[in-house]
Amino acid sequence: MSTKKYRKTAKADWYRTALVLFLFITVMVFSSIFLLPGCWYLWILIIITGTLLLVNWHTKNFAYLCPICGRVFEVSTLENFLGPDRVNKKFLKCPKCGKRSWVQILRIEK
Repeated sequence: MSTKKYRKTAKADWYRTALVLFLFITVMVFSSIFLLPGCWYLWILIIITGTLLLVNWHTKNFAYLCPICGRVFEVSTLENFLGPDRVNKKFLKCPKCGKRSWVQILRIEK
């Protein structure tokens, strides 16, 4: 069993996330210019696929720290997609203490 290491998010993590979001938005804009007039269904498929890939990337690269009990935990892609979030926090239920709170986002070390 591999043990994962976690750390607070750094400026480089914000830049990497901004780059991924920029690429996603660029693909959305260019695909809308070329596909929306004639192939709108293909454009919707690209947007859905891109959104799922983006949320999956975030799920695999980030974990969360409960401010109440201090437990570090990871969530599923669906939970990550549905959970409300702020810039550096996400509203989730801790699996250890069972309390819902704004948890801190941590980077998963590879």
